[in-house]
Amino acid sequence: MKKGIAFLSGGKDSVLSMHLAHNNGIKITKIMTVIPEDQESMLYHTHNISLVKNIAEVVGLDWIPVKASKEREIETLSDALEKQDSDYLITGGIESNFQKKKFDNACEKAGMEHYAPIWGITPKDLYREILENQLDVIIVSVAALGLGEEWLGRHLDKKSIKELLDLADKYRFNAVGEGGDLDTLVLDGPLYTNKLEPIESKNIWYGDRGRLEISELRIIKK
Repeated sequence: MKKGIAFLSGGKDSVLSMHLAHNNGIKITKIMTVIPEDQESMLYHTHNISLVKNIAEVVGLDWIPVKASKEREIETLSDALEKQDSDYLITGGIESNFQKKKFDNACEKAGMEHYAPIWGITPKDLYREILENQLDVIIVSVAALGLGEEWLGRHLDKKSIKELLDLADKYRFNAVGEGGDLDTLVLDGPLYTNKLEPIESKNIWYGDRGRLEISELRIIKK
């Protein structure tokens, strides 16, 4: 069986990709997260990424956090991958050719393949996959006209997904959130042995955008 490292930010795209890779017969052996020095990184997520440690715990896998300086963002990933024994790096990329090429090159240098199972997926198909795979997703940041503070902490179910897609059509923001229009956190899924729930959180709102800052998650038995 082929082995894969799940490259997680904790959001819907990377967690869904981990589940799809598992469903496609790839043995997920570890979870890796790059923690960038640059808070405006074009390559890596920065919001709530420390919480991936909790996801790794309930999935039952080792978590590899990798700190990357602003000057060596992709080189740091390559170096980290070269230390691993794996066939694939599994990412949740959908639209960014810039990111995909960088990850392709990092994987090639490390002697593994870049596996991006939702690359090119439409917003409707993405959210259908999320519902079919029974992921419990909450929105943790918004930065688009049409998405107000009331969206922070909201769960993505059939009703909210329809509303989100309608708003994306109306206000022309990116419905899947690439580029920072929205960010998410996955609290439960089929590979989770237990569920996660925020213990302490607060909304930080800047007038036209904001984020849900989660200081801690608790584990709840299924």
